[in-house]
Order: sequence, then C-alpha cells, then structure tokens
Amino acid sequence: MDSEQIFEVLERVRQWDAAVRIDLARQILETVVPPQIPRPPQTMTLEEIRAIVRTDTPPPTDEECKKIIEEERLKKYG
Repeated sequence: MDSEQIFEVLERVRQWDAAVRIDLARQILETVVPPQIPRPPQTMTLEEIRAIVRTDTPPPTDEECKKIIEEERLKKYG
C-alpha cells in the first residue's frame, strides 16, 4: 500500500463517527499484535503456605510487639 492509498483511506475514515474509528483502530492493532493471554497464577495449597510461615518460636507478646514497633520508629525517625 503506498502513501496515496493510505491518504485516501484516512480521508474516508475521518468522516466516520469517533467511536467507529476507535473500534477500527483497535481491530487493526489486534491484527498486528495478537492478544496475550495472561498465565494463571501459580497456586499453593494451604499446607504449603502454612509450612512457609511456620516457626519454632512462639509469637511475640503484646509488650514485645510494642517494643519492636518503638525500636523501628526510632530507626526510621531518630
């Protein structure tokens, strides 16, 4: 297709409603780049997730949590 043919097509298309032109542009782009289907996320079983987060130590107490938070605030804000 030469530039004269492209010009003729553009002149004809300019007369169309905007929504129709946008739809045509989308359809043209889809012929160039095929739609990519996203890969499904890899899933883990509940047991696998529990195994990842499992620790041998008990969770911190409320007082220990407050101390950790205060220490982190001091690190961040001085």
